[in-house]
Amino acid sequence: MKAAGIEQDYALRKDNRDLGHIPGAYGLPYLGFMIPLLKDPYAVLKAHYDRFGAVSRARLTGQNMVWALGPDFNRELVMDQQQLYSARMGYDAPLGDFFDGGLLVRDFAEHKFHRRIMQSAFKTSSMQHYIHSVNELAGRTTREWPGIADFHFYPQIKSLLLEIGARVFVGVGLESDIDTLNKSFLDMMAGTLAIIRKDWPGLGLSYRRGMEGRRALGRYFEGLVPAKRNDDGMDMMSHFSRERSEDGELYADKVVADHLIFLLLAAHDTTTSALTMASYYLARHPEWQERLRAEVDALGHGLTYEDMGQNVPLVEQTFHEMLRMHPPVPQLMRRTIRETELGGYRIPADTMVTISPIFCHRMPEYWKEPHRFDPDRFGPERQENKQHPYLWVPFGGGAHKCIGLHFADMLFKCVMVEMLRNFRFSLPAGYADPPAIMHFPFSKLMDDLPLRLEPIHHD
Repeated sequence: MKAAGIEQDYALRKDNRDLGHIPGAYGLPYLGFMIPLLKDPYAVLKAHYDRFGAVSRARLTGQNMVWALGPDFNRELVMDQQQLYSARMGYDAPLGDFFDGGLLVRDFAEHKFHRRIMQSAFKTSSMQHYIHSVNELAGRTTREWPGIADFHFYPQIKSLLLEIGARVFVGVGLESDIDTLNKSFLDMMAGTLAIIRKDWPGLGLSYRRGMEGRRALGRYFEGLVPAKRNDDGMDMMSHFSRERSEDGELYADKVVADHLIFLLLAAHDTTTSALTMASYYLARHPEWQERLRAEVDALGHGLTYEDMGQNVPLVEQTFHEMLRMHPPVPQLMRRTIRETELGGYRIPADTMVTISPIFCHRMPEYWKEPHRFDPDRFGPERQENKQHPYLWVPFGGGAHKCIGLHFADMLFKCVMVEMLRNFRFSLPAGYADPPAIMHFPFSKLMDDLPLRLEPIHHD
């Protein structure tokens, strides 16, 4: 599917690497700034920003690129009114092999067409239906957590959210396959960070393991498609399995599976990150935990779809604060299709350009004490995020704005409400402050967050 006015050979061209006319530094040979960026992305970007300005050149794992930092550049890239920036080519090198066929790596008219098909999964009537399954699974599972020896939050919440995603989007429970699917997703995402990006057998390379995980997921979900074509289910997979192209043909099993893999990843991994980081901060700051618990107790019942928009504002502010401090995607990547200009510098065609939510979300020009956990900054009295329409961009924007953002909001609130209602949670004695955090591909505590759970007994 072609977009009018777009050069159709742009996906065949090589990256432009000639950026010498733009201020900046490339760092180490080949690796560039990749290693320090993985450890502390904000510090690396802030140092570059202070030294070279808002637009500068850099290198990450062999790719020369331009960093364009600040809310004005966020708007330029995500709105892309002139269709100058390709998301497909922006993510092709680091993610293309793993997300092949997903919305992330589709551009313009093709992206719009596939997105329209998938939007049915997130309309209001669908969300009102999903919340019952989400609440049931979240309530049942979280109540079992205090009985788990050596409880670590991250693997438990990841498993729960994958099960919820499967029930909602695939229409079946995958309980017996959850561990296998989880490992495949973990291997796949670890592969996206591989330094040696070769799919070679026998060498134990993380890229190879990632590709094996991706292939395993493909086989699994392709195997479900034939039955889904013939059922009358209302889940996303059933709907998309029955969908037809402009030519009246059913989509190939692989196309359906590719969309489901990306959808499930986006549905569970990003919210896993937000809930993990929120649980850490609420355990670190019990006064905030009690404020949220009082709000939840005031409901007097389980979270309904109507409650989400108005009756749990502190839970919502906490979600927004997590997305500010630890956005699900720390960097958004594009590649230019035609020559353009950013910050007064000529940007040739086929140049990688990166914007950074994790930097923008902590700019001291906009945020009061930007490194401090403070959900009140999103409250009605302050609304720090409203100073610029593209200052807070955890879900991107424009045509590629996260299709599942409202589902993520619902997941976070439903699970957090159950957690707050059922137990108080705290950190082990002497827990590191600050703790070691992995920022890519999604934020998480390096130790998987050991939490101490104290059940709350309701009369």
